[in-house]
Amino acid sequence: MKKIVNSLCLMALIFTSLINVTYAYSQEIAKTTPYYSHPVTGVIEDPGNNPGIGQGMTENVVSPQALVETTDDGRIFLSVRYNLANYIKNETFAVQNYGDNSFYSVPAEVTGKTAETRDYRFEIPSKNVIVRATFFVGPMGRDVIFYYTISDLVKGNTDFATLQNASSRRTNKQEAVTEAPQAQAQANIPKTNTNNNIPNLSNLKPLDNDEQVGEVLQAPNQGEIIEQKPVNSKFSAGDLGYDHGLLTKDSPIIKKLYYSDDQDEKETTKTKLGKITLAFIYGLIGLLVILTGGFIILALLSYNYKKKVEDELEEKRRNIYE
Repeated sequence: MKKIVNSLCLMALIFTSLINVTYAYSQEIAKTTPYYSHPVTGVIEDPGNNPGIGQGMTENVVSPQALVETTDDGRIFLSVRYNLANYIKNETFAVQNYGDNSFYSVPAEVTGKTAETRDYRFEIPSKNVIVRATFFVGPMGRDVIFYYTISDLVKGNTDFATLQNASSRRTNKQEAVTEAPQAQAQANIPKTNTNNNIPNLSNLKPLDNDEQVGEVLQAPNQGEIIEQKPVNSKFSAGDLGYDHGLLTKDSPIIKKLYYSDDQDEKETTKTKLGKITLAFIYGLIGLLVILTGGFIILALLSYNYKKKVEDELEEKRRNIYE
């Protein structure tokens, strides 16, 4: 009996230790793979609908490395870095397990910031996740929508702020901003070539974005399903080609292909007749009314005259007969 009790206690200890190992805090560096179209369904939600340029831009924005943290209670957090952060704002994040149908919006915390990059941390349902990202791009004048996944996880960290040292890291960053120029803060972050697919980057005007480290970006309709809207099928990448460079809302090719129907409807609605045309139409209507009235009066007069003549003839016949 004593041996059975000892065995049960030993098994309980082993089981408890396994649980602790499973949910022990860990840090892992992951490879991020951006996608302009959904990696499973192939759906494109970005209004530009140009995979040739869009894929290159997503690869320029999303840093190739991310940090995955697993907490003691089994929650998983993903930290990602965006390049060209001085040209974007209104960032949102939604997540789904790989193969699921719906995305759920999640809030994100700004965990790092330089002149050209910004780090975000948000919770994910698992390590096999698809992230749906959106933000407003100033030079393009519109929101963009794309996706990314993580893979090839390796224990460790590069220079991402972690959950463990979040408070101390914020303090250190604030001191660094006070005592040293911002260029020193950028020294520890490997730079990515972000100019490959974006021409005339030096001529683009950065956006005013006052997001600070530690600020939480609240998710619109947090925890609710994100409505996915595939792009309009009026044109596609085949119509645009891949040599148009950076497409903005004012690009002639966009106006010609995407807004043509809307503009035609607006022009048709707003078209007004000139004064001469209106006078001519009103004149024709007035003439028609006059002619119609004349014909009616003439018909009545003719009828009355005919009746009068017939009455006179009838009266003469009666007199002759008498």
